[in-house]
Amino acid sequence: MRNLITACLFCGLLCAEDPLKVSVYATAGGIQKYLAAPESRQHAAKAMRELGVARVVLEGRRGDEYVPPETLRELRGRLSVLGFDSSGGIATVPGRTFGVRQQGALSWLNWEAAATRKGVEEFFNANAAVFDELVVDDFYCTMDTSPESEAARGGRDWSQYRRDLLNGLIRPMMIDPARQSKPGVRMVMKFPQWYDRFHLFGYDPARMSAFFDRVWVGTEVRNPRTRRMGFVQPTQGYMNYRWLTAVTGGKVQAAWFDHIECTAQNFVDQAWQSVLAGARELVLFNLIDVVEGHTGHALLRKALPDMQAAARRVQGKALRGVAFYKPPNSDPGDNGYLMDYLGMLGIPVVPVSTYPSQSRVVILGEQAAHDPGLLEKVRAHLKTGARIAMTASLMERVRAPDGVIRLDLRTFSEQDYRDAGEWLLPPRELAWLDMSREEADALRKSLDVDLSAPARIAYYQFGQDEALYSFRDDDVSVRVKGKTVTVPAHALVWLR
Repeated sequence: MRNLITACLFCGLLCAEDPLKVSVYATAGGIQKYLAAPESRQHAAKAMRELGVARVVLEGRRGDEYVPPETLRELRGRLSVLGFDSSGGIATVPGRTFGVRQQGALSWLNWEAAATRKGVEEFFNANAAVFDELVVDDFYCTMDTSPESEAARGGRDWSQYRRDLLNGLIRPMMIDPARQSKPGVRMVMKFPQWYDRFHLFGYDPARMSAFFDRVWVGTEVRNPRTRRMGFVQPTQGYMNYRWLTAVTGGKVQAAWFDHIECTAQNFVDQAWQSVLAGARELVLFNLIDVVEGHTGHALLRKALPDMQAAARRVQGKALRGVAFYKPPNSDPGDNGYLMDYLGMLGIPVVPVSTYPSQSRVVILGEQAAHDPGLLEKVRAHLKTGARIAMTASLMERVRAPDGVIRLDLRTFSEQDYRDAGEWLLPPRELAWLDMSREEADALRKSLDVDLSAPARIAYYQFGQDEALYSFRDDDVSVRVKGKTVTVPAHALVWLR
């Protein structure tokens, strides 16, 4: 009874009016480890409450890890008594008894295989009967080069073929089987964080999101100084969330991040970037880490009230700043993940997916070359008095009109990925992120950004609100629009 009362009081604090909710994703293995037995379930419930968790996503399948629908139904009821809502989920990865593994470097599925399609279809049909909402974890992708795929792609390049294939399977393999079982079931697609390489491996957010009721966004950037998960800048989660919001509109709801390779500060940085990006829900991956503990949990607990306040302040506000134009399915060339690095240099980047003709300042990386009408739009935009900058690599592909500013900023090429053996994330560290304050100030001035600060200070503009977030280990003094402001280490500072 005491646990039930505590849960009810807690859920009252996280009511529908709250601007930010916290959920946890329980893998099939995590369910078996911490939710199957009553004693371990009570232990897990205590750990979740300490982090403000109100909902659990119960995964029924992750390759060979499997929890039967009847077990999930019983567990959903038991969690409800403890005060937690539940949704269902699947990680579409291969196992010895599930699907067919692709021919390729990563452990993804071959979606041409009949066994893969049948297994996924059966999952959605069975699990929709248990849950009101089903979540697809971010393995709905492929780099398969099997003879089956080679034959099926015909004259298309691999990127176009994979996008056509995966888009074409969503309705018959996921939506229809689920809604045959429960017509009103909500469907959620979670996209990973590697937005500049989605198109290569089948992700097509503009088309895919049309099938789903909601979109969740990966903001799991982890540690920028480690090799295993890529040298990802902490601003990538923000850029990914904002760009996917531009592509999919109001369907974006939640940000999802994990504990892998994270220091305590890395972990809470992911949360802050998610909140500043406009997330209404934080999804922690995964239950095992939540129960077993992480050094970042104490920081998150301490920061949650401020995050709630920031979420209330940010949500619904129009972004201002410097537009960065990335059309859907655009190849980045030598400018992969450039938005992330610009954000780390104090540029208030506004990711957009259509040409930003109303923006006063625009950055065009090589991604913009995907737009066949780009130069016509640029010429017309320049006539309005807009300030437009192009990267050097884009200028090598198109003839820039007079008046365009040149930016000598390059990040990663496809050759960098081959050399590093990396497929998805930044393959190496970039020295230019350590540019001097004077160099960073000059870059900002060329883009009409009135900020003087060292690198690793991010700048955000929401409606009439503005904020700075420090990724630095030292307190620094900065100047914003003529005013001097002290920004403490690893802190968010609102400017008004």
